Amino acid sequence: MPEHDVIVVGAGHNGLTAAAYLAKAGLDVVVLEAKPEIGGGVVSEAVTLPGHRHDLHAAAHIFIHGNPMIRDDELGLLARHGLSYVYPDPSMSVVFPDGDYIAFHHDVHKTAETIARISPADAENYVRFYEFASPLLDQLLPAMFTPPAPLGALFAQLEQSEIGQETMRVLMMSYLDVCHEWFEHPKVKAALCRWVSELLIAPDEGGTGAFLLLMVPFIHRYGMGFAVGGSQSLSDALAAALREYGGSVRTGAKVERFRFDGDRVTGVRCADGSEYTARRAVLADLNIKQLPALVEHRFGAEWERKVDRIKPASFRLVAGHLVLSEAPEFHAGPEVTDAGFQEVALDLPDLLRTFDQLKYGEPVHTIPTISAATRWDPTRAPAPHHTLYLLGYAPMELAEGEWDSRKEEIFDEVFATFAAMTTNIGPDQVLARVVHSPLDMARYNEAWVDGDPGHFGCQLFQFMGFRPLPNMGYRLPAEGFYLVGPSTHPGQGVTGGARAAALAVLADLGIGAP
Repeated sequence: MPEHDVIVVGAGHNGLTAAAYLAKAGLDVVVLEAKPEIGGGVVSEAVTLPGHRHDLHAAAHIFIHGNPMIRDDELGLLARHGLSYVYPDPSMSVVFPDGDYIAFHHDVHKTAETIARISPADAENYVRFYEFASPLLDQLLPAMFTPPAPLGALFAQLEQSEIGQETMRVLMMSYLDVCHEWFEHPKVKAALCRWVSELLIAPDEGGTGAFLLLMVPFIHRYGMGFAVGGSQSLSDALAAALREYGGSVRTGAKVERFRFDGDRVTGVRCADGSEYTARRAVLADLNIKQLPALVEHRFGAEWERKVDRIKPASFRLVAGHLVLSEAPEFHAGPEVTDAGFQEVALDLPDLLRTFDQLKYGEPVHTIPTISAATRWDPTRAPAPHHTLYLLGYAPMELAEGEWDSRKEEIFDEVFATFAAMTTNIGPDQVLARVVHSPLDMARYNEAWVDGDPGHFGCQLFQFMGFRPLPNMGYRLPAEGFYLVGPSTHPGQGVTGGARAAALAVLADLGIGAP
């Protein structure tokens, strides 16, 4: 029976991040991954034509650039393991069907210039909002990559200053409320709401105001990064760092049970009958909702009741991966065409009604998200071809029909909206495509319960110190047992957030941070 200091279950980018930090600290670490490949949602595959690499899920890497893992290259991913990024400018453009748009450049004042074409007053408001939010980012950003303080303690600290009190207030609001307070023009509000909705939370969801507060200064300070070669490059670099520090990854090793000795976790049993023993800790890069069955319900009915009441994300995604004969050009012009992502928005009343549709099982095709990463990273496809990542918002459960029979038809409408925004793209320019529904995403990764790659919503009552459960941190109800990944702080997305979990584990083991 193989024995290691630490077992990490799941080789998503969070599992690999935690494993690499623990191995760097001198621990013997093995990562067990059920699938044949590593990366979880941070993967790139040739799912359409040979030689055309598509980011199947995570594409833009944003918050990770504020993480010391990348910012200070703590694991040598940039210096020694081949990871590199390109940063399009504008990072993103939000465009309306009538051709109006806001381009989010690295330079906040250049961004304000695009807003001024819609609303001169809101151009000034945007700069004021940036100046208000920027010091709050300085206050909140370090906490994203270290173990979270109890939410009560955080609020007690914030309450001591006027700016802290304002932060508390915004944390409890919806991001739509924040837009209403700071901006005047409906299109400016709609553009900002459309941007933040990429977190799969509707604009009127309470406890989401912090995301607008974080995202505006962040995009100007760090930009939006695309990993050269595709998102898989990050996962591969993390695995290389883990191996450099003496750790290992074993794929095709599906864990079906965690093993315990009294109140202590001792290892795992895999589906093929093999068992692994952990001398010091076991980390699960899984959805917390998977755990009751995997621990044979040993944590009790009350714990499971708390897990069951965790609120899901507001909606899901239908994703298309396409090969185009040429790069898309947008009617709105080069500031839209040249952006890392294009997001289509509607005037505010129509946008809000669109989000309401999702509540009732109706897919949405009018506000797609678009990215042709080959425009800045030609390594992903042979010239003159381009890859396209095209997303539509969708419910997990359709009001009419089933996903397997309807996904192509639903995606056709998303594609038609995108094509109408361009000068040169229609069905004839599509050389190949693959469409993934929320149901396909649930099948792809068992941790994506109900097709949600972020595991569940990120409203304040299940965010920071309350994610996934109040003041749980990363510690599960057994000695030496930890949860990492999107179910835990700092939540969904490509963040390298399991750095924080690794620091918590090392502190419990009496080992200093590497």
